[in-house]
Amino acid sequence: MNKGFLSIATALCLMAVMVSHQALAAEFYVHQETGKNSFPGTKKQPFKNIQKAIDTAADGDTIHVAAGNYSGMMDKGQIKLNKQLTLLGGYSPDFSKRNILTHRTTIIPSDKIDTIRQGAIFVIEQGNNMGTTLIDGFIFDQGETNNYHAVNGKPEGIDTGMLLIPPNRAAGSKAPTAIMPIMGGGGGPNAGTSGDFTVSNCVFNNASNFGIQIAHGKGTFTVKNNVFVGNRMAAIEVRGRLADPHAAKANIIDNTILFTWSRTKEMEDMGYGIRGMSGIDYVIQGNIIALSTFAGYDNARVDSNLKNVKTVALDNNLFFLNKQADMTVPGSGMFTRVWVEENFEDVPHLDIPTTKFTSVKGNVGLTTAGPLKNVLNKAYLDGFINASYSEVTSYDADSPANTFRRAMGMNQTGTIKSTVTMWANRYPLEDALKLFGAVKDFGAQAIKY
Repeated sequence: MNKGFLSIATALCLMAVMVSHQALAAEFYVHQETGKNSFPGTKKQPFKNIQKAIDTAADGDTIHVAAGNYSGMMDKGQIKLNKQLTLLGGYSPDFSKRNILTHRTTIIPSDKIDTIRQGAIFVIEQGNNMGTTLIDGFIFDQGETNNYHAVNGKPEGIDTGMLLIPPNRAAGSKAPTAIMPIMGGGGGPNAGTSGDFTVSNCVFNNASNFGIQIAHGKGTFTVKNNVFVGNRMAAIEVRGRLADPHAAKANIIDNTILFTWSRTKEMEDMGYGIRGMSGIDYVIQGNIIALSTFAGYDNARVDSNLKNVKTVALDNNLFFLNKQADMTVPGSGMFTRVWVEENFEDVPHLDIPTTKFTSVKGNVGLTTAGPLKNVLNKAYLDGFINASYSEVTSYDADSPANTFRRAMGMNQTGTIKSTVTMWANRYPLEDALKLFGAVKDFGAQAIKY
């Protein structure tokens, strides 16, 4: 048989398979108020829970979610995605209109004692399956699940005191803070994402332990046009999980990333807007990366295999009021601190064992909140800028207790009184939503439908 005919026949078969798959792709609908999980998930008879729609759907399907608050089956505070799907939030009750700020689709777990407190609020377990995933138009906020002190670390005008992490909990709380990411991978061989995965037009507010913390397989993980505010540890941390260091790519584009808090109230470490990890190439462009307790972008992680050189393009980002650096890279001690206006242009020429900066251009550094000053919560901004930790140690070697302990060969005792003015306090969700379109050409832009 003619080889040309075979090629044409093969191509036609492939096209037929693709058309058939597209024809079979289904649309499902979810409405928290009017839906029932016994319904078929149609526009007129929607499901009640996002999880029910995910469990029913097949790879390539689309799920439309109306306004309402969704926190998993039985309000357990966790949604699990193990397929490649399109999830779209922000629909009106009849699904005729879509606007994520008007018709808010929120994922805000409560403080119920039986809420799931491990893994992540939105768990992704796709393994190495290749496909396309889109998560668009969801508002995530962990502020209702977290515990906050009533008075400690509470500047004037702030809604709450400082964040309390286990075993500490607020008086009257049913359970301690759930220390887990808002979006993250689960456990086992299928943990993490794969294929072309996009998170766009979403809000990540008040994460107790990373906004997004994910391990990506082969393909591109894109974080585009989102708002991250008041998150602890890091707003975004994406790493590669395959042996090939260039199998995974992270595109972090046009996000607004503000008020990222340190790991502890002592503000000793972490507190990164974006944390660059190993085994993955990065494109970081057009973001606002500001008000981090440590650094806006951390590129200090060194891969143990020095042959695994990742590439990083860091262009046209707006940095301001990051406390210790706009960027950290490996250097003397643990970190070299780099500032946009001082030495960003030197970064591509640094000898960094496992990173090649392919481009570092067009970045802007400010010394004030500048274009965001009118939309930021002023009390929170003032409190963050002035946030500090101090401690007073008291030790009396001649106290009766220490005299006795010394005679018995025991350790001496003393007291430490610590004070923190502010740490990881809850940021008002209404103020976080104001950040879309706040600055032309930088950060999350106004959403187009």
